[in-house]
Amino acid sequence: MDRAADRKVVVLISEPALHDVEDVVSRLKQAGMAVDAVQAVLGTVTGSAPADVVAGLRAVPGVLDVELQRDLGTR
Repeated sequence: MDRAADRKVVVLISEPALHDVEDVVSRLKQAGMAVDAVQAVLGTVTGSAPADVVAGLRAVPGVLDVELQRDLGTR
């Protein structure tokens, strides 16, 4: 799989699912997300996924939202 075509994402975990973040992370991985970091206290997971998988990440139980990560360039 060409990971270069992946989109960087930030996944927001719903408050009720915060008690079981590792389960949500496992489901995100099963859905096709490559997880880079988990911020359990903040309820966020960062990583990347193929563009055609990103929308499906929203259907993972415990996911509140999925946002595309914006890269800010330096000037």
